[in-house]
Amino acid sequence: MAVSLGRLEVETADHVILRYDLAGGGNRGFAALVDFMLATLIFVGAFFLFSLAAGAIGLPAVGPYVGIAVLLTFAVAWSYFIFLEWLGNGQTIGKRIFGLRVIADDGSPAGFTAVLVRNLVRVVDFLPSFYGLGLLAIVMSSRSQRLGDLAAGTFVVRAPRPQLDYFSLRTITPLGAGAEVAVRALPGEAQRLVREFVAREAKLAPDHRARVAKQLAERLRPYARDVDPSLSDLELIRAIARSLRASGGNR
Repeated sequence: MAVSLGRLEVETADHVILRYDLAGGGNRGFAALVDFMLATLIFVGAFFLFSLAAGAIGLPAVGPYVGIAVLLTFAVAWSYFIFLEWLGNGQTIGKRIFGLRVIADDGSPAGFTAVLVRNLVRVVDFLPSFYGLGLLAIVMSSRSQRLGDLAAGTFVVRAPRPQLDYFSLRTITPLGAGAEVAVRALPGEAQRLVREFVAREAKLAPDHRARVAKQLAERLRPYARDVDPSLSDLELIRAIARSLRASGGNR
């Protein structure tokens, strides 16, 4: 892993270089503003529901129950960040709007533990007011990491809408004619890996090509629908590439 001029480069075990542009404080700040507006709405709605439930069972309007309700409501609102980053391919709604994504230091989607840690430390990053320490850490860090990212070993990178290289898909790659495989909500990073693989596979040694194809196919199969079980890893990737080419990348 290396960071240079705002770009993160990760080399996989098969010597495939993944490159990511690190997100700066500006877009991260706007994304955080959107997310906190949504989290606030969740907080208000959850507290209202807790209040209705307390009134329905006859709990007093003041007392320890109110404190418990506030803590539970706060936990519900905070889970917005945790579960969306964990289950949403590293993206909350704010990050999706501004084209950002959380990844681990090996380029893979951040796992639950890393997401949990970075969001628990978010409380410290928020001090003394709206991400004061967090923004300072991003500016001072050569890797654009806030304190939560440093603790969890995560990065926030730019994840723009992928642009397919139609020339390479049509003339350089050995796609030929054949079946297509429909994919659903294929992440932009996965589309980029498909594009780069089919553009370079002819230059790879057979055993190396098979290893990379296996790793990539394992990542793609959850997004593929009605796949023929007899389809090899290499054939699956080529079929998905044909499908992306035919759809213009709108998958």
